Amino acid sequence: MNGGRSRGLRWLERAAAVLVGGFLLWVLVRNWQQVAGYPWSIDAPRLVLASACVALAYSGFALTWRRVLADFGGSLSIPDAHRVWFLGNLGRYVPGKVLQLAGTAYLARAKGVSPVVTVGASLVAQLFVLGGGAVVAALALPDLADQAAPALRPAGIVFAAAFVAVALTPLFGALHRLALRLVRRPDLHAPIGIGERFVVLVASTAWMALFGLAFYLFVTATTAAPRDAALPLIGISAGGYLAGYLAVFVPGGLGVREGVYALLLAFYIPASIAVAVAILARLWLTLLELAVVALLVARYGTADLRAPTEPPRSAHG
Repeated sequence: MNGGRSRGLRWLERAAAVLVGGFLLWVLVRNWQQVAGYPWSIDAPRLVLASACVALAYSGFALTWRRVLADFGGSLSIPDAHRVWFLGNLGRYVPGKVLQLAGTAYLARAKGVSPVVTVGASLVAQLFVLGGGAVVAALALPDLADQAAPALRPAGIVFAAAFVAVALTPLFGALHRLALRLVRRPDLHAPIGIGERFVVLVASTAWMALFGLAFYLFVTATTAAPRDAALPLIGISAGGYLAGYLAVFVPGGLGVREGVYALLLAFYIPASIAVAVAILARLWLTLLELAVVALLVARYGTADLRAPTEPPRSAHG
């Protein structure tokens, strides 16, 4: 019965993603003359800087994940952590986010880290990334929220404040243990001190802000969007990321993230151009991610990331 409801929810979310994606394409095609006639520009130095910010933000996420992994008792070198994080993250383009976790666990296991440790650390690290995104959105979107949906402003601030309060108090450990008991995986728990949680939250927030800065640079490098709108555009990036990730059964948040981008960017550029920019931003980010993966594979290879037949012994595993 539950399985049937779960499958129904997955299909509903996929259908919603297809509808959103289809609508965006319809808007693009319907307004193609306006899109083609728009005075597009390419500010090459700005675009290069945006791409560098994305690569640095991705690296920051990988290093933060490596730090949380160490809190759980796992150990990876910096190059290995980058390879495992980047390659494992490609699994998010499969519905459900499960393959992303499974792929990361498989790759880390080949380097001697227990899958239990990897999954536990990945879940906690991603939770802090989402929390960091909520903090960035709450701080960067107030003015835009007043224009788009005034109720979002207090709601966003309350959500971000609540997350920070939970993350930096004993409530975090209690809720973490409760959640793991509910999914029958209490073995995934590892105590993380408040000081460490503070560092991880600040780092995650900083990387999300840098990711948003890259989005702002990309938009202003290709369109006539106002260059004094850095703060709201950073907030739009965070909001789109959160919406796309929380659409769990939509591969890579496809359609959902772009829908949020297009909806909010329309306050700064024409709606049809906002749709085009949202789609271009997804292509740009995906190509950058694949380029980093290609560089890592070319430099370090993947032969040593084939997991052994027997799982490694571990205090957590």
